[in-house]
Amino acid sequence: VREELGEYLGRLREGESVSRDGVAEPKVDYTTAFGLIAEKEKIAAGGEYNLSGERYRKTKMTSSHFPLYSLSRLLKIQSGFAFKSDRFNETEGFPIIRIRDIKPNKTTTRYTGTYDAKYIVHNGDLIIGMDGEFNSIIWTGGEALLNQRVCRLHSFEDCLKEFVALLIPKALKDIENKTYAVTVKHISAKQILDIEIPLPPLEVQREIVAEIGGYQRVIDGARAVIDNYRPQIVVDPEWPMVELGKVCDVRDGTHESPEYVPEGYPLITSKNLKNGYIDFGDVNLIRREDLDSINKRSKVDVGDILMPMIGTIGYPIIADTSREYAIKNIALIKFKKDSKIKTRFLKHVLASAEMQTRFEQQAGGSTQKFLSLRFLRSLSIPIPSLSTQQAIVAEIEAEQSLVDANRELVERMEGKIRAAIGRVWDTE
Repeated sequence: VREELGEYLGRLREGESVSRDGVAEPKVDYTTAFGLIAEKEKIAAGGEYNLSGERYRKTKMTSSHFPLYSLSRLLKIQSGFAFKSDRFNETEGFPIIRIRDIKPNKTTTRYTGTYDAKYIVHNGDLIIGMDGEFNSIIWTGGEALLNQRVCRLHSFEDCLKEFVALLIPKALKDIENKTYAVTVKHISAKQILDIEIPLPPLEVQREIVAEIGGYQRVIDGARAVIDNYRPQIVVDPEWPMVELGKVCDVRDGTHESPEYVPEGYPLITSKNLKNGYIDFGDVNLIRREDLDSINKRSKVDVGDILMPMIGTIGYPIIADTSREYAIKNIALIKFKKDSKIKTRFLKHVLASAEMQTRFEQQAGGSTQKFLSLRFLRSLSIPIPSLSTQQAIVAEIEAEQSLVDANRELVERMEGKIRAAIGRVWDTE
C-alpha cells in the first residue's frame, strides 16, 4: 500500500499520468491493487463527501445475456420531504412512511402538518429506504406521505415496475455491503439511479413477473397456514382438571445476567426456542461455574418441557438434547413420577389455541409481556385417560406434519424465485 501510494504521489508531483499503463488522462477513475482514485467533483456530489472507496468503484455485471441499463435511463426518482417530526403522532393526521415502515409495508405514524399532495404515496408505488438497510417494496399500506430518506421510483419507460422491483434488491444489497458507516449507512438518489440492471424485452419481463408472482402466491398461502395453525383440543367436561404445579415441577432459569465469554456453555433464552427445537446458532456463552450455579435448580434433562415466559410466550418445546446449557427467563416443566400425563400431550395442551389466548390475557408488562411462575403453577390442565391422550397427540401431530409440509413448500418456492431472478442476472 505504501509503495503504491508513494508512486501515485510522485507521479502527481511530476505532472505525469496516474493511469496504470501511463497512457490514460489523470482525470479518470483509477483503480490500483489496493484502492482507486475518483474525481473530486464526484466525491463532493450532493454535498455528502463520502470517502468510502467502494462507493466510487465501477463494477459492471457483464455476465447477463440481456443488455444492462442504468435506472437513470429507465425511470425517475422522487426523494421524500423533511416533514417536521414534532408533528408526528399515532392518532391524528395523514399517514406518513418512515424508514422503519418499509419492511412491514404499513405505517402507524401520522402527520398533522400541511403537505404537498405530490408527496402522497399510493398502493403499488415502488419505494426504497435510504438509511440503514436499503430495503425496497411495492407499497400496499394505503395512502401515506413520503418522508425524508425514503424515495419513490416512478415514470418507468421500457420496463415494468414489477420487474424492476424484483431485480433491485440484489443491487441495493451489494451497495449496502460495500458502504462503510460509523453509525448508519446512507445511499443517495444518484447511487440508486446509477444502478444497472439486465433488461430483457417487455414480453419477457411480463413472463418473468408472472412466473415469480405464481410462486409468491403459493408462498403467501403456505405462510397463512403456518402462521394461523394452532392445535385445537376440545376438552370433555368429564375429564379431571388439575393444577399444573400438582402434576409437574415448574421452575425457571436464572434472572441474573452472567458474563458472556467467547467460549463456554450456551445460555438459552426465549429467542433460541424455535418451532420445536433449540437454535444454538445465535446464543450467548457463559463460564462453567455460572452454568453449574444456574443448574443447581434449573438443570434441563431430556423430556423436560421448555416454554418462554418473557417476550414471545407460550410456544413450548420438548428438550431432546444431551448438550449442556443453562436457561434464562424460560419455564422449566419437569414431570413427577405419578403425574399421569404424557409429555407430548401436555406440550400440545400448552401450545393449543385456547391456552395461547389465556396466556395473552394473563401476560403483563408495559414494554415486554411475561408470565409468572405462580400463574403457570396454578394453570388448570385437563388429564383424560392415557389412551385418549395418545389419540389426541396422534391427531395433532398428523396435522402438524401437513404444516411442516407447508414450510418445505415455502422453502422450495423461495428457491424457485431466486433461480428465476438468477437467470436474468445470469448468476445461477
